[in-house]
Amino acid sequence: MAKGIQSSELQKSSELSRKWAWVVSRVFDPVIEIPLLIASVIFMALANGLRFRFLIFLMFTNAVLPALYMLWGLATKRISDWDMTRREERAGLYFFTIFCHLFGVVFAFLLGKVLLAKILFIFWSLAVVFALITVVWKISVHAGVNAAALAFFNHYFGWQNYCWLALVLVAVLWARVEIKKHTWAQVTAGAVLAVSWVEMLLLFSESL
Repeated sequence: MAKGIQSSELQKSSELSRKWAWVVSRVFDPVIEIPLLIASVIFMALANGLRFRFLIFLMFTNAVLPALYMLWGLATKRISDWDMTRREERAGLYFFTIFCHLFGVVFAFLLGKVLLAKILFIFWSLAVVFALITVVWKISVHAGVNAAALAFFNHYFGWQNYCWLALVLVAVLWARVEIKKHTWAQVTAGAVLAVSWVEMLLLFSESL
C-alpha cells in the first residue's frame, strides 16, 4: 500500500515537472527569441542612425519569413510538430532561414553599417554551423539561441545587467531534456558552441 502511494506521488511529481519543462520550452522558444534578439540588434542600429525602412525589411526577412515557412510546414504536414522532433524535418527550415538572414547581412554591408553587418554575420554564421550539424546530429537550437543571447547581451551591455540569462539558459537545457526532445549531450553542445562562437567572433571583429 505504501509503495503504491509513493509510486503515485512520484508520478504526479514527474508530470508536474514535465508541465513546467514544457512551459519553459515554449516561453524561451527560438521562434519567439530570434525576433527579440534581432530587435535588440535593431535597437543598437537605430541608435547609430540606421533608416527605419531598412529595419522593417530586416525584421521581415529575418523573423517573419522563417516563421511563415514554419507555419506552412506545419499546415502541410512537412513538419510534424512545433518542436520538429524528427531531425530530418529541420533542414528545410534551417536552410531557408539562413537564406533569408543573408539578405540582412548583405544589405547592412551595402549601407555601410559595419557594426550591424558584423553582428548579423556572426548570427548568420552560427546558424550555418547549426544547420550543417543538424544534417547528421540533432543539436539543440533552443540551447544555441539562448546561449547566443547570453553571449551577445553580456558582451555589449555588461554581465552585471544580464547575468540572469545564465539561469534562463540552465532552465532551458533542463526543460529540453525533461520533455525528451534532446539529450544532455545535445543541449550542452548547443550551448557551448553558441557561446564560444558568438564571443570569439565578437572579439575578433572588434580587433579588425
